[in-house]
Amino acid sequence: MACASTALIVGGGIAGLSAAVALARVGVQCDVVELADASGGASLALSGRATEALDELGVYDACHARSTPFAAGTTASHQRDAQGRLISEGPQRPQWPGAKTPLGIHRPVLLEILEEAAQRLGAKVYRGVTTQTTVEDDDGVSVAMTDGHHGRYDFVVAADGIGSRTRSRVFPEAPKPSYAGQFSFRWMLSGPPIDGEGWYIGPEGRLGFYHLPQDLIYVPAVIDLPEGAWLTDKDTLAHFARLLDSYTAPAVVELRRRLTPDADLIARPFEWILLAAPWHRGRTLLIGDAAHATTAHMGMGGGMAIEDAVVLAQCVATTTTPAQAFDAFMERRYTRVATVVETSVAMSRLEQEGAPTSRNMALASDAFKALAQPY
Repeated sequence: MACASTALIVGGGIAGLSAAVALARVGVQCDVVELADASGGASLALSGRATEALDELGVYDACHARSTPFAAGTTASHQRDAQGRLISEGPQRPQWPGAKTPLGIHRPVLLEILEEAAQRLGAKVYRGVTTQTTVEDDDGVSVAMTDGHHGRYDFVVAADGIGSRTRSRVFPEAPKPSYAGQFSFRWMLSGPPIDGEGWYIGPEGRLGFYHLPQDLIYVPAVIDLPEGAWLTDKDTLAHFARLLDSYTAPAVVELRRRLTPDADLIARPFEWILLAAPWHRGRTLLIGDAAHATTAHMGMGGGMAIEDAVVLAQCVATTTTPAQAFDAFMERRYTRVATVVETSVAMSRLEQEGAPTSRNMALASDAFKALAQPY
């Protein structure tokens, strides 16, 4: 029997909705509040044990049906130079009996699947709403919401992202997120597939692409930019076009041909944070990017958020108090997510230093070996 019966989840992204599903499956009634009225974003890859976490949530099959599976032999992690010549087949990713196939999935699709699963299990999702005041006592947490309604919960899960207001309130001494020295560009492109998916490394930065269902192509890219850079839509298009122009690989030339002034481009600084343990104070626990946001160099940020949710539910189901559950959660999560954050930031620094690709692949391979262990 779970050590709690009610929980408030602040944030309706990947971490928050995964937590709602996982906790509901062990008997916890969850309310989820999310300021955004609708979900957005580009695509993400889910690999390693994260796909097992999806399966534990009961949504892997639904995700698989609406994603791009990265079966054995895929070129999605291959590294090529600006001319398209193969540099590396990518980091070594250990396999184990029964391992689930990695997936590339459109973020809004994943959130839709998770929200539907949460609601089927009885969770309530409130959009355009967040917490206003929180008062904790020995028996629980009383919360007033920005839409005027009130709730009483056994504990609160803060899954409100890298800019977490809950983190600022509960951990006022916590550091601010750090800029890694690079910008992430993401382009969701409609149209027929292009041969040669994988990663390309050139003088202006690196980019990759893979296909998604419904004639979508996801193109992530990374370039170095000084701290404090701020990009308008015009700046974003100019930087991205310059990056594409620096390649002669046929696949990238075709991507450049399809780039138009109204392209669906998202540019964000790569920021990261690894909150010192523990990530809980009183009856509030931080998970996902609120506690351990990372750059995307390992492609494991979303996967770590889903794992957080599953492990939290396991701990809630096997302990007698929320405090014990939170302690057990920290024992299992800190080292694992630190591996992802620290390795990703180190890979970012090596890229900026112009280090050989082999050094980054070695770092990533060592980290993937550690992450192959069960969560």
